[in-house]
Amino acid sequence: MNRTIETRCCIAGGGPAGIVLGYLLARAGVDVVILEKHADFFRDFRGDTIHPSTLEVIYELGLIDEFLKLPHQEIREFAGMFGDESVPLADLTHLPTHCKFLGFMPQWDFLNFFSAAGKKYPQFHLLMEAEVTDLIIEGNTVAGVKANTPEGVMPSPSPALRAMPAGPMAQRRGPAPQSSTGPCGEGETIRSMTRTLSYDAGISTLFGSAMFGNAMVFL
Repeated sequence: MNRTIETRCCIAGGGPAGIVLGYLLARAGVDVVILEKHADFFRDFRGDTIHPSTLEVIYELGLIDEFLKLPHQEIREFAGMFGDESVPLADLTHLPTHCKFLGFMPQWDFLNFFSAAGKKYPQFHLLMEAEVTDLIIEGNTVAGVKANTPEGVMPSPSPALRAMPAGPMAQRRGPAPQSSTGPCGEGETIRSMTRTLSYDAGISTLFGSAMFGNAMVFL
């Protein structure tokens, strides 16, 4: 069955940028629909770090106290081991931010947190298992997107979610980028290493080690 959803703004993809943008727009009173192709956020990601600048934004939004109740680690200092000697590399405690540390948190917790925060606003709509397949072009303007939804594999035309963009950013500047899945690279190794850390345990120093031609870096 085909259906059409009218909204002021459509966001394709429920990653950190999409979910936070959706939250900010809904908080500002803008009706927004986020389309996320997966059924949930519980899967591996390439990045589990929350930078001090991001934490500062969360503080300014008034969400930091609840956010830091989630399991996480806080890294305040970076040091390197050269032989038997520890050499300080960075000290985050001098940053002009309220959270003077680098946070480690599973990205699914980050996404679930901002999704829950967004759902407190009636303008926030998150559709899971909704995969964007094409753009809707009217003249020289992107007027919406087509997406497959949980109702099944939709024949052409797919269910259309029509956004109503305004301004120069609404002009089409070329074809929509296509996603692809390549072979495992260094990102896969980094994910495996970070997943071994316990997010309930607090550590303050992140460091690497180099000795006699060998090196190990803890990420």
